[in-house]
Amino acid sequence: MSYGDKWIAVLFNDEEKWNLDGPDVNIKYWHDLRKEPMSFFSRQSGGGSVMVWAAFGFNGQVCLAFLYGRQNSPKYIETLENHLMPFAENIRGRNWEYQHDNALIHTSSASKNYLNSKNVTVLEWPPMSSDLNPIENV
Repeated sequence: MSYGDKWIAVLFNDEEKWNLDGPDVNIKYWHDLRKEPMSFFSRQSGGGSVMVWAAFGFNGQVCLAFLYGRQNSPKYIETLENHLMPFAENIRGRNWEYQHDNALIHTSSASKNYLNSKNVTVLEWPPMSSDLNPIENV
């Protein structure tokens, strides 16, 4: 397998919280780029945000998953089961690798056991590395 073929077989993923009423410390928020940005700050009542999970690879992308509540290993496994695995079943052959960062919910024993039970090969990701995951540009 050539170096280029290796990256063709990788599914990249990440989850991100987006504020709906203005930037937070991550300075990321959603607004319609076709209109002038408008800021409405209502932090007294909690602001408003949405957590989304997404994945993509050479063969396409997984539909966005909107996540509710604080994320933990069981919820991450549920996201994988309901969104990643159906997409992965449609990939020709079973020679693909899964990339996720070293977030605690990704590296927990439960998450590792789940991925092992599904015969998913996880791409090694260096701890404390810069976030060079291409999904950050999506």
